[in-house]
Amino acid sequence: MSNRAASSRPWAEQWDADDPGFWVRGGRHVARRNLLLAAVCGHLGLSVRGMWPVIVLFLPAGGGAATGPGLGLGPGEKFLLLVTPVVAGAALRPAAGRALARLGGRERTAVTTAALALPGLAALYVLQRPGAPLWLLLAAAATAGAGDAAAACPVGPAASYPRHARARALALATAGGDLGLASAQLAGVLAAVTAGGSSPARIAAVHIPLTVLAALVAALRMDNLPGPAVGAGAGADSDADAGAGVRRGAGVRRGAGADPHLVWLPLLSLATAGSFTGYGLVFGLVLQHQFGTSALVALACALPATLLGAAARPCGGWLAGRWGGARVTLGSLSGMAVGTAVLAAASSRGSAGVFAAGFTVLIVLGGVGAGAVATVAPAVFAARAGEAILSGQDARTAFAAARRRTAGAAALTGPAGALGAAAIGLSLGAAYDAGSPAPALWGLLGLYALCAAVTWTMYACRETVPTARRYRTGSGEPVHP
Repeated sequence: MSNRAASSRPWAEQWDADDPGFWVRGGRHVARRNLLLAAVCGHLGLSVRGMWPVIVLFLPAGGGAATGPGLGLGPGEKFLLLVTPVVAGAALRPAAGRALARLGGRERTAVTTAALALPGLAALYVLQRPGAPLWLLLAAAATAGAGDAAAACPVGPAASYPRHARARALALATAGGDLGLASAQLAGVLAAVTAGGSSPARIAAVHIPLTVLAALVAALRMDNLPGPAVGAGAGADSDADAGAGVRRGAGVRRGAGADPHLVWLPLLSLATAGSFTGYGLVFGLVLQHQFGTSALVALACALPATLLGAAARPCGGWLAGRWGGARVTLGSLSGMAVGTAVLAAASSRGSAGVFAAGFTVLIVLGGVGAGAVATVAPAVFAARAGEAILSGQDARTAFAAARRRTAGAAALTGPAGALGAAAIGLSLGAAYDAGSPAPALWGLLGLYALCAAVTWTMYACRETVPTARRYRTGSGEPVHP
């Protein structure tokens, strides 16, 4: 089997990853290459989205002889600037999915990765303009939302794996994507060490050649592999049926109001995935405002927390496979409520060490909860399919409905996580404008308590571990179709 990318492949029309002979003869190598390249592009996408939370740390605080873009920004304005890429990305991703639905996986990956050069160029432009106003900074930060579209790149290649291996392939690829913020933070550390933080534009500049190179490699070395549709909610569709996948995902979202699970599951994602993303984004800026740390010290504290959180997310899925997704989610939310109370106490007493440790624990617990929540939807809807089968419904029809509902839940939980991250950033910014983060922290504690009650009432008290173990962790569909 040739490995060179081409516009047409005779064997691609007969792609059958579930055929062991086809997989061993060469399908495995082609699928792995495509998934690896897509994972690299997805990593760059989240790294570009994570540029601005790092750049904000280097913006001048205002006053004195300081000059530079964003001079005189208050805490609330800096936190707004920090969450803008996340909100813009959540709004852009569905539209990008529809616009690129007819493209093959290779073209879609190359286009979305090449588009990442625009946020880098926009950041370079605005950071070299002394006295740049807030609206211009916000516009430049909003372009970094393009990273969300690139982060969806691995979904299509993962769908070209055998059915039993898709969950693991996607989990490994998205784990690499979760390290994107850590890469941006590392670029900030290098900028602080080499230039003393005097040139935050270097953080943006380093991403431009990397994204152009990755887009070129994707265009030359990736393939348009057919595979089962995964629905728009997952971020991308298969190459074979992208348009139909978008239509199915949209149809499920329109029917979301008829199913209470499609209300409660996004709420749980808002609390867990939103905390994982939101706390990771704001950690450095909170340390700056709370304790007056330098950008280098703030990044040195935030980088290990980000790495631990990225590792915790797949661990949450693994723990859910052993103990049940709802039970792990409940434990995560309970721990986050306790950790938030510790943060509030450490903030009032000015204990920097306890505050930083508590923030790290919250990021890790948010990652565990995000990984666990991803397993709840397939378990719930597959259990419902089992009940339908026992009542006489056709098994294939019942499980097809379960997969559609799972895709619908994924279509809602993604934006809910972004909304949670934005809520954390904006609430903390407003609280620091008022002089203390305590009101925001107590509000978040109330959210975690509410979500813990929902998790226990709707899921955990009804969950049995043997049932939960029948599902692959981190997957959007049950193992038994």
